[in-house]
Amino acid sequence: MLQRWRHGRRCQRLAKFSTAPVLTRYLESCASLDIERLDNTPMISVDLELTGLEKDNDQIIAIGWTLIDGGKISLGSNRHLLITSEKSVGSSAAIHELLDSEVAEGEDLEHGLQELFEAGQGRVWIFHHAGLDIGFLKKACEQWARVTPAFIVLDTLRIEYRLRRRREVPVKQGDLQLSEIRSIYGLPRYTAHNALIDALATAELMLAIASRMEPEHSLKLGPHLKFF
Repeated sequence: MLQRWRHGRRCQRLAKFSTAPVLTRYLESCASLDIERLDNTPMISVDLELTGLEKDNDQIIAIGWTLIDGGKISLGSNRHLLITSEKSVGSSAAIHELLDSEVAEGEDLEHGLQELFEAGQGRVWIFHHAGLDIGFLKKACEQWARVTPAFIVLDTLRIEYRLRRRREVPVKQGDLQLSEIRSIYGLPRYTAHNALIDALATAELMLAIASRMEPEHSLKLGPHLKFF
């Protein structure tokens, strides 16, 4: 696939300019990643909590992730990090319920990024509404390692939207929220806006969508990938 080849070349170029060894290793692994089916492609499901929605003004205050191997969630891989912020959580506390005093005891962002990209080496990344989180990650990496990394992504929001369009199912405001889509697939309702819980919820949703499309967990990922 031409797009995949171009993405690999881009990762190789970016790796040469990264000033952070862990990000260099991530980009090198991204360039050589072999992607086939859901059951044999390593994946990482990621969610961020933020002080707001503007990457140029707001900051990351929590990162959560879990790994998927062999088409199954590896619960032992769960990780949740609070990240210190120079900016008050302000009104965003009403969403994620994190207080300034809790965030102040978190890890620095560089440490959080190092752990995240170490975990993400050689994996496809899963998000719900990928553009938002990736925008913040790219901004943070530019400040940390002088490069904006590339990502190979499965976006559960985008995949579900395309499935509904194909079936000519109307999409109303709010229909594509993580909790709403999960309910369609018979998944339980979790407490929202905790980075780890949302990462797990997104991982479960990806597997549920794939299972409905291909019951044997042999979904070919190529048509559903997005390159950032």
